[in-house]
Amino acid sequence: MRKATHDGNRQGDEARRCGVRGAVALLRGCPQKEEPVRRDPLGVGKVVAFLSRSPRKEKPVRLDPRGFRRWVALLTGLLLAACTGGGARPEPLPPVASSGILALTTNFQIGSFSVAPLDDPAQMSGDLGQAHGDSVARAQFGAVYVVNRYGGDNIQRLDPERNFATLWQCSVGNGSNPHDLAQVASDKAYVTRYEAASLAIVDPSTGPECAGFLRGEVDLSAFADADSVPEMDQMVVVGEYLFVSLQRLDRRTFEPSGQSLLAVIDTSTDKIVDVDPATPGLQGIELLGRNPFAETKGLPLDPLSGKILVASVGSFARLDDGGIEIVNPWTLRSEGFLVTAAALGGNINDFVIAGSGRGYAVITDERFNNSVIRFDPSNGTVLATLLEGPDYLPDIEWVPERGWLLVADQNLYRPGIWIFTADDKPLDPAPIRTGSLPPFNLLVLPEP
Repeated sequence: MRKATHDGNRQGDEARRCGVRGAVALLRGCPQKEEPVRRDPLGVGKVVAFLSRSPRKEKPVRLDPRGFRRWVALLTGLLLAACTGGGARPEPLPPVASSGILALTTNFQIGSFSVAPLDDPAQMSGDLGQAHGDSVARAQFGAVYVVNRYGGDNIQRLDPERNFATLWQCSVGNGSNPHDLAQVASDKAYVTRYEAASLAIVDPSTGPECAGFLRGEVDLSAFADADSVPEMDQMVVVGEYLFVSLQRLDRRTFEPSGQSLLAVIDTSTDKIVDVDPATPGLQGIELLGRNPFAETKGLPLDPLSGKILVASVGSFARLDDGGIEIVNPWTLRSEGFLVTAAALGGNINDFVIAGSGRGYAVITDERFNNSVIRFDPSNGTVLATLLEGPDYLPDIEWVPERGWLLVADQNLYRPGIWIFTADDKPLDPAPIRTGSLPPFNLLVLPEP
């Protein structure tokens, strides 16, 4: 069988349960109309049925080109592109020190979370608290969040200083199926809603009563296909821009309905950025791959160049139409595949780039077996297979200061977290147990 996931992404749960990834999604939200802003782009796995909603059209407006801040952004983007070869960052991203591991666990009906110190991961404190049966974790701005996805429809904030007690748990709309959270300030974050056409803007500084938690929306219906929603999934913030992956699927077949995109939002105005003003209509960044699907922590950045990495599976019936794609956040253009799914030998369910010459991926092959492989990102060569078989491997995470790869394993008889060292060997002969439920999503906790 293909691996089963429970990730709020409807094509997801059933899909991954059969060897891909995801959860099911149903109900819809009610987006408000947002007027997009045009800007010069150089300025800077199987399937379940969905309900649909009527799309709304909007007419983009141009920003006053004489605005001083806009001209500064334009000149900065041009200089950066000219001096760094198409916008590549001049320096690698700085490492982030880690303190522990948080594991969201589930049997796809109920969920909980467990925590272990990085110095002694075997000392796992199991079942510290409850979470939804389909949830993922994020750590941003010194806070830990649980995104409770399909059927949960809320965000939960945990307090690491109080043994990960829940500080608040606030709804983002019934049936909205949130998938990711990206925070830009102490009182502002964005939440993708897979079953809605609008991106939620929330206030993470709220309290237990959730007063003022929902503070606005960004209407993305201009990017929707015939089912009226664009299937927004993962995000990343680079500078003042928020990048949002849009799968754009046919709900009847869960095949891509057209070109998948990255929508670009100006976080200072909450307006959509038109990445190609010369083309009629509102334009996002067109991706070479379709159906960006991998179970990543938002959209990851390449640790060497700072560029965005997007993994796509294309059609689940094929193994040769996906890959890991590079998107330049300064030129707002795709630079093509870093590595293809065909080179890695299967659909990519999750991946991490650990540094020069070292990447890892969870792949599903034509026999629906799941494998954790190490590969060379420069040429796509598979260098080692760390784990393989029919078991569901929903998540991998990299701990840079230890040189560890964490693997969530939902083996029916021996579930837990494997830790592989840099020489591709398991740290222990058996996975670390995560309490009463098997692990689904792992979060490497940053130091306070």
